[in-house]
Amino acid sequence: MSNRSVKSLVIGSAVFGAMALGTASASDSAWHNYIGAGFYDFGDTGFFIEGAAQINEQFVLNAEIGDTYDTSLRIGGRFLTGVDLGTAPLFLNVGYSDYSNSFDGVYFGAGITHPLDSNIHSIFELNHDTAGDGFWRFRSGLMYHLNQNLSVQGSYSLNTDSVKNEFKLGVSYRF
Repeated sequence: MSNRSVKSLVIGSAVFGAMALGTASASDSAWHNYIGAGFYDFGDTGFFIEGAAQINEQFVLNAEIGDTYDTSLRIGGRFLTGVDLGTAPLFLNVGYSDYSNSFDGVYFGAGITHPLDSNIHSIFELNHDTAGDGFWRFRSGLMYHLNQNLSVQGSYSLNTDSVKNEFKLGVSYRF
């Protein structure tokens, strides 16, 4: 196992541990405290694990690890602005990205979330990632709530500059 793989694994484990510890004060938030896993396609097929935890009123820590032929890792934060676009809350993203253990960078952008009805929640994000030569990523996704804590989720990301598009389908558990 290469040093970069070990580094990514240690960073990811630390973030998931911090998210588990940070949820005690924020367990009443709407959708920011969850862990999810499922099918992942990013040029090759594999699986993903992701999670998020709201650590105060305006900041959410999030991480995702995708394992296809190579590993992708994104660790960052989401700032909840308190500004709404219509009825959709606006948030800002910033974080670290590592793809295929060969190039890494930082990403930043913005997004909105919106409940479409009592069981369906949508998310739209536009981020710029400086990894490699840099690229833009537009992600749209839906989460269907099976009950108060369990959801089925799916998302598709359109990437620019010859970076493969991403598809995720999985389940998430809200805590």
